[in-house]
Amino acid sequence: MRPVELVMVGAGNRGYLAYGAFAERNPDEAKFVAVVEPDDARRARFASAHRIPADRQFRAWEDIAGRPPLAPGLINATLERTHRASTLGLLAAGYEMLLEKPIATTPAECLEIAAAAETGGRLLQIAHVLRYAPFFVALRDIIVSGRLGAIVSVDWRENLIYWHFAHSYVRGNWSTATRGGPMILTKCCHDLDLLVWIFGRCERLSSSGSLTHFVREAVGAEIPDRCTDGCPIADDCPYFAPRVYLDRLRENPSSFAVAAVTSDRTPEGVMRALETGPYGRCVYRSDNDVVDHQVVLMRFAGGLSISLTMQGSSHVEGRTVRIDGTRATLLANESRAEFEIHDHRTGTVERITKPPGVGGHGGGDEGLMRAFVGALRGDRAGVLTSAREAVTSHLIAFAAEQARVSGEAVDMDRYRESVS
Repeated sequence: MRPVELVMVGAGNRGYLAYGAFAERNPDEAKFVAVVEPDDARRARFASAHRIPADRQFRAWEDIAGRPPLAPGLINATLERTHRASTLGLLAAGYEMLLEKPIATTPAECLEIAAAAETGGRLLQIAHVLRYAPFFVALRDIIVSGRLGAIVSVDWRENLIYWHFAHSYVRGNWSTATRGGPMILTKCCHDLDLLVWIFGRCERLSSSGSLTHFVREAVGAEIPDRCTDGCPIADDCPYFAPRVYLDRLRENPSSFAVAAVTSDRTPEGVMRALETGPYGRCVYRSDNDVVDHQVVLMRFAGGLSISLTMQGSSHVEGRTVRIDGTRATLLANESRAEFEIHDHRTGTVERITKPPGVGGHGGGDEGLMRAFVGALRGDRAGVLTSAREAVTSHLIAFAAEQARVSGEAVDMDRYRESVS
């Protein structure tokens, strides 16, 4: 069977390391035949990896929107602030699309994009990769099986390791709400999507959280704007950029964090980039404004209570989940790929390990791409969420941000009506 031909729009970390890598591992399933990327080095890197000729390399999505489709499928891995214009334009140009999450940065734009795909009869698959990750598939299977009995409460924690939070949400692309949207959307739309997938409909929520640590007042005036300008607390600061990124380079030269800093993956190249680029900024002297912690308290259909905690000061990356049912309690740890089921009647503990799959997001990237390729071949059974369903969890994120800012609980039915 011939591979499905695809166009990559946005050849940054996700485009190159996740979607591009899938095609390299599975040349019989997917082949990239064109690339759109404004950054010359990233465009050349992707084109070289996939042997894309010069006449199929473009700087802007507008360059391909006005011509017949270059392939049946397209992956839009641009930054979310560009999603509305690029997605609407490329859907209209005739492409079936896999769109990186979040869909867009406002409720109105999310709804507009979903409606455009429906009106045009286009496939618009949203990159909710964790629906395909073996760990979260197993988590859902345990709950759906009835093993825990009726679910009473859920404590869901999104734990970001300290340096990842500083990299992406203080120094990086998602550090301000105007560039990427509220933190609860940009980081936790995966979590909210899983909660909707597993537990159904959110009826009401409240939220609290703020930016407390990564602020100018946290350190004295003697601290310079850049870590490379002779910081007097470098030895004690866990966020000192040269240490953070050189450690990542030593551990894994293909690290997404290093790739974001520079394409020159040498110690000298990293240091040069830190001296001038955004990732060398002091975390207390950046332009960030998104929260560094947030809690969302939700009531789902049937009276189920769910708490979602996002925090960026963890020692290890990975979600931890506690689900209490009438028959058993489930403890799940993503970083260890482990489940514990504590049975109420017998007192026994069942331990289950679910190793991650191939590729990023614990194998979720692989499953997501297989579903997209399958859909382009005519089998849409593997597409686990429509754009319209993805909007549902996005609206919970926007409502949570409204509740956080206003200090008032939000009725979700009324909220959906207000933004529709």
